[in-house]
Amino acid sequence: MKQIPKTELSPDNGCVIDTKWSVEPLSYHACAAEAGDQAVVHDARLPEIVVFDHVGFKGAYARTNLSFYYLGEFWNDRISSVIIVSGVWRFYRDDYYKGDHWDLGPGFYECFFKGAGPDDVVSSFKAIELS
Repeated sequence: MKQIPKTELSPDNGCVIDTKWSVEPLSYHACAAEAGDQAVVHDARLPEIVVFDHVGFKGAYARTNLSFYYLGEFWNDRISSVIIVSGVWRFYRDDYYKGDHWDLGPGFYECFFKGAGPDDVVSSFKAIELS
């Protein structure tokens, strides 16, 4: 059996993926045949993010375009910097999209919080808008 790195955002590491997320016009479909006959055409990119466990884009990192109800044993309360490649993402203090939240659009965020604010507090995140 293949062993996956503990830093991978994977259900094997305790992550709970939100498979039914929806960011108009993108949405979840259990089967391609159920998606309808009308193809959705848009020029926005699929949301994509890279998270790092240290300030300054250092340490372990993971790239994803999925939304997570819970970030798993390694990533929970550990994100310190982030690169948002595309989309607008909402980060939550608690799992299952609860608690305080912060919205970030495309850009490089060397430190998730500046000054003496909290750090390493994110437990879940999701894409909320295409860009």
